[in-house]
Amino acid sequence: IRRAGLEDLPGVARVLVDTWRATYRGVVPEAFLEGLSYEGQAERWAQRLKTPTWPGRLFVAESESGEVVGFATFGPDRASGFPGYTAELWAIYVLPTWQRKGLGRALFHEGARLLQAEGYGRMLVWVLKENPKGRGRHPGPLRHQRGEPPRGGLRHHQGGGGAVSGGPGGHPPPQRRRP
Repeated sequence: IRRAGLEDLPGVARVLVDTWRATYRGVVPEAFLEGLSYEGQAERWAQRLKTPTWPGRLFVAESESGEVVGFATFGPDRASGFPGYTAELWAIYVLPTWQRKGLGRALFHEGARLLQAEGYGRMLVWVLKENPKGRGRHPGPLRHQRGEPPRGGLRHHQGGGGAVSGGPGGHPPPQRRRP
């Protein structure tokens, strides 16, 4: 698990597109999923990373051969309306063949550690209610202060009826519904 650079963006794009197509088929319109492209997503991420004022932090998970197999992006809360929450997990995706191996947890904790070191407090996590894998990791209709990463007090909040964190590309999210 490490901070991502421009050289990682083709892998980040592949993870995003492939994971969305596997996870959200039957949940979001098929035309939308088919319209996602590796090139388009890589360009969107490049624009973000090249923008000095972009407030995000992008991490990647690599296989032993150096292939990007997962990523997560974090940053300040994007006006959620939940008082006291200063940080947000914008997006977290792991290729289906690499899921259930602890990579998502490792990505989450690495980002949480960085945000905590930067002075952020509690973190929001939004999970699409139609995403049973994501909801299985963040159960309940609404959880306050569910857990802490190692070495700290950065906490997260999960909105059960919330929209997918970040949508394709991680920023900004689709319209949210309050639980």
